[in-house]
Amino acid sequence: MEEFLNHDPLRDRLIIAGIAEIEQHGVAGFSLRRVAAACNTSCAAPYKHFKNKDDLILEIIRFVNRQWELLRDQILSLHVGEPTERIVEVCVAYIRFWVANPNYRFALKAPGKEYNASKFSEKPNDEKTIENLIRAYCASNLIDANETERKVYAVKAILYGMTAMLDDGELQNTPQTYENIRKTLRIELNI
Repeated sequence: MEEFLNHDPLRDRLIIAGIAEIEQHGVAGFSLRRVAAACNTSCAAPYKHFKNKDDLILEIIRFVNRQWELLRDQILSLHVGEPTERIVEVCVAYIRFWVANPNYRFALKAPGKEYNASKFSEKPNDEKTIENLIRAYCASNLIDANETERKVYAVKAILYGMTAMLDDGELQNTPQTYENIRKTLRIELNI
């Protein structure tokens, strides 16, 4: 977060207030006036930092995705030379990130092309995406392309499903639950 929040305190406060605004009113109900009021600043202040409402929302999406990427990179650095643990631990961190930050989830499903979060997050050719970590692992173990893609989809289903089950209370947010998630991932990846 320090990497992002270090240049202009008001701009940073507007981004943080914008996250709360989206959580409370959604993207469709987003109001720059309310964001400015939450920061105890004039209605004109956001326009000194962002072209318009859409520009602020896009910057919020970038912020959310940077937070995930910083965490992901820390996890990866802890498991250098351990390809199986890299995948499993990044997946567990992904679930924990979205469970701990439900107000960030709009960035995953931001409506319309203009808010497509994938433009601002992990790049498809970034070797550190969960999908590409799985693909690289499968390639190094000579797993065919069809089975590799099936594993990618299955792991993504586990990630989204487990996050939803933790949210709904179907699973308890306990160390044992995360150990079971690790086991499930290892079985699916055949690791």
